[in-house]
Amino acid sequence: MFSRRTPRSRGQKFREALWPTMGMKRLGLYYKHRMGRLPGTPEFIAKGLALGVSISFTPLIGFHMLLGAGLSWCLRGSILAMLFGSVLGGNIWTLPLIWLGTYKLGNLILGSHHHGMHVMNEAIKGDSFTMHTLMEKPMQLLLPMSVGCIPMVIISFSVTYWLTLNIVRKYKAARLERIRARHHPHLDDTAA
Repeated sequence: MFSRRTPRSRGQKFREALWPTMGMKRLGLYYKHRMGRLPGTPEFIAKGLALGVSISFTPLIGFHMLLGAGLSWCLRGSILAMLFGSVLGGNIWTLPLIWLGTYKLGNLILGSHHHGMHVMNEAIKGDSFTMHTLMEKPMQLLLPMSVGCIPMVIISFSVTYWLTLNIVRKYKAARLERIRARHHPHLDDTAA
């Protein structure tokens, strides 16, 4: 009933996932409306979104959604907003930057260059990095990434929570005002 007249090919779907045809500005506005219309208080929504974004900074690839859902449930945040935040924070554009950033920050915090730098350089160049290399020496990458993600998680949670809280509060207040004006237009006339 609501499907496209001509279905998109796999290539078109892939291209759309990388760069939406509607444009990034319009996509951002769409998601702002979606977040503002989620059920719950602005704090509930902001907590969920911030958890989703910050969980993306951990090196626990494959467990982001599960870990985020558990934390959202424990901290009473929106699981729907957490799912959106996890996709927003950990996507094809951001994950390589997050991995490199957490690794370098972890090495800086630990105060030494671990042997993992060679492994990370191979991963970036694409030379001989394989899953076998990672399985043989997991701590050379995971230890610095685990240490480096801690400040990034704290900062990303704080910034995302504060921004989302303000945006959702303003959106819900404006929406409530529009609904009130639509259902009670005589209240505006008496105030003026």
